[in-house]
Amino acid sequence: MWYPRKQEAFEKMEQSIGEPFTVYPDFDTFKFKTEQPVKFLGGNVGCFKHYYRVLQDLCKTESEYVAVFSDDVIYFNGWLERALQGFTDGVGYVACYVPNELAKRHEMVQGWNEIKGGWNDIYGGGFVFKREIAKELLQHPFILNHLENYEANQQIDLAIPESVFQMGLKQMFHVPSLMNHIGHSSTIGHKHTHDNVGAGW
Repeated sequence: MWYPRKQEAFEKMEQSIGEPFTVYPDFDTFKFKTEQPVKFLGGNVGCFKHYYRVLQDLCKTESEYVAVFSDDVIYFNGWLERALQGFTDGVGYVACYVPNELAKRHEMVQGWNEIKGGWNDIYGGGFVFKREIAKELLQHPFILNHLENYEANQQIDLAIPESVFQMGLKQMFHVPSLMNHIGHSSTIGHKHTHDNVGAGW
């Protein structure tokens, strides 16, 4: 997902990702030159609603796995291969972004960590799903309610863990974090601090 920012990070992200991807602007224009396809789903709708419609669009593909990422991250070398290793039976998602504060809170160890919890207990991002799980998530009552009614601070990083927790599926986190957040402020106004640096970076 791309959003216009005061300090853009798209080019650094593109240099680090090492994989083909599709750019989905939450806007009606896109200002960078890229060899990657750019797909417009409409004008600006905000973080959560845009995430939802992008994931919905990806679920129309034949891909086994789908993921919607922010444009202000950089990637760990070999991140995709490592992320897919986290999928075992009953996994709802693999989180590629594990911030320092979350890793400390749950005393995560090197490698894979299954963390249990929901709203305000787990956050992070860079969620990778099996496409069939993502399709279920898009219809989950908590996600639909959040999509329609929660306007003040629509949070992907809290709503998805809560919904997957309610679905009874595993939530997998990797240390070191498979991506690092480099944006100075999030799309919902959070300021970037050391707590937001990817664990192990």
